[in-house]
Amino acid sequence: MKKVLVSCLLLSLWLSLDGSSVWAVDVGWMQQGVRVWYFGSTGSVSSSEAEEAYLFTSISGNTAQLAHNTGVSHWSQFLSTETVTGSIIDQGPFWIHPQVLQNIKVGDKWQGIDIATMNRATYTYDTFKNNAEFASIPYLLLPIKTLFDLKPQREIVKLVYGIPYWPGYPVWGTAFFDAETGLCLFNLKLTVSNTTWFILSEINYNFANQTAFAEDNGPHTGFGSNIVKTTNTSQYVMIQSSVETRYGDTVQMWVSTSAGGSINIYAPPNENYCFFGSVPVLRHKYMTVTPNYPPENWNEYGQYLWWWVPTEVLQNSTINVFGITLTRTSTNPYTFTAQGTPAGFYFSTIIFDSDGYMADLSVKDTAVGLNIGLGPSANPNLPIHLVNGLFYYKNTMGRAVPVEIIYRLTMTVKSDTADKGGGSVHGDGNIACDGHGSGTSGMSGNCQADFSSGTSVNLTQSHDSDSTWATWSVPGCGTNLSCAVLMNGVKNVTVTFPYSPMAKVNSTSYRCDSLALAYGNAATVDIIYGRAVTFPENFTLSGGKAVTLLGGRDPWYQTQDAWTTLQGILAIQGGSLSVERLVIK
Repeated sequence: MKKVLVSCLLLSLWLSLDGSSVWAVDVGWMQQGVRVWYFGSTGSVSSSEAEEAYLFTSISGNTAQLAHNTGVSHWSQFLSTETVTGSIIDQGPFWIHPQVLQNIKVGDKWQGIDIATMNRATYTYDTFKNNAEFASIPYLLLPIKTLFDLKPQREIVKLVYGIPYWPGYPVWGTAFFDAETGLCLFNLKLTVSNTTWFILSEINYNFANQTAFAEDNGPHTGFGSNIVKTTNTSQYVMIQSSVETRYGDTVQMWVSTSAGGSINIYAPPNENYCFFGSVPVLRHKYMTVTPNYPPENWNEYGQYLWWWVPTEVLQNSTINVFGITLTRTSTNPYTFTAQGTPAGFYFSTIIFDSDGYMADLSVKDTAVGLNIGLGPSANPNLPIHLVNGLFYYKNTMGRAVPVEIIYRLTMTVKSDTADKGGGSVHGDGNIACDGHGSGTSGMSGNCQADFSSGTSVNLTQSHDSDSTWATWSVPGCGTNLSCAVLMNGVKNVTVTFPYSPMAKVNSTSYRCDSLALAYGNAATVDIIYGRAVTFPENFTLSGGKAVTLLGGRDPWYQTQDAWTTLQGILAIQGGSLSVERLVIK
């Protein structure tokens, strides 16, 4: 994987709009090797499922070049493959940069078309999901839900733009943009004879840690699985699936299943399935009720999909499909076989190819007398398992692999006082940076390191004997002993140790490096704290003050097992002095 060191470009940043408010921006997804998928529909009298995907192939300056693929019917019909461009600081085919988006207005343009109306509103996931303009969509898709999971209230910008069609027949489009990422979440185009809509459905970018990741060869947005097997005894099984959305290793789809023979039929209602690959767990819910429940609340139904498993799972000794445990009985080909005779419909055997896709199956259901074994279907012209989209993905689109972005972390370790105090910071990447005094000239050690984008770098501070805990420049770290820095951009971290003066006057908190000066600023009756250091001076008490000198203190002027040293003459010409832990040399 190619690596790119970024030392001055910030892909994620904070921007101030009007001087009174600050808002977060994440445009780190605009990087080479990131692909954004959209799922939708197009048509007039009878609509067809439609798909499109944009892959960032290169970025030169502020211009991004993308490969745009479009298709219908689960990528089984390839409409076009084209190269398009966009500005990463302005607009592209499916984005408006957040800074531009925050200032966009009626009369501006979206994709070269005049914006007729503009509305900016704060949504929750439920209010966005239940928007009347999305009435044809049963539920929103995983990347959109993830954005709302990270931030329950998000600002969404709605643009209505006019599409010139022919005189007297204006046609309109409506697009919804997420204000923090600039991504188009939903785009609806209405023409005289056609309606097209697309909704954000997949992206190989982790919004939580702001890093891109490589796609795998599993099912992606729009892929369709069609499993059909028949026997000479007129028995059959048919399972159709359509992947509508994917985020990371979570795959969501609708499924239609039917099986049986000439008399008994197994035909449950259409369902939605969600495979959480990182758990792993497979969940399902009848399609009619899925809008009311998020996928994580659907019914658990085993661990893995029946028509694809991640390639590493092929090495497992067992897998669980539809709640039934199957044991691996062969690796050539990869074969998993159910033990015993479970009740209801189940896979008695599944054979996977080396990419994890089902190649053959046997199914049983004693309740309806279903028993379909391994081997060819009764109709030799009908493939047992056809995955629409997979061939096009492998041979035309290609797997999206982001360029590994390397960011540099630079430490500045110092004191808040010239030539006094300081400390050190140690951490990941062999960081071992020491600092003394308020200037960088007092620094030494390894104060820089490079990290992959998304790395969490752990740092720990240590103050010297003349300082207290430092303040980190990283938000949220304060004066903590340790601090974690997320490398989602170039990081310059400053650690400032407060110098602790040698003496402190109790009544006023006045601090200095001289006992004589502290005495001069003390009240008639007062306490002077002396740190466990050496005062090279003569100390004369000449007023009528009653002072207690408490020595041997730490940098916070707290008691410790130590002594204060006066290297000079102590003379009492008036008043009184009580001492504790003081050595005179």
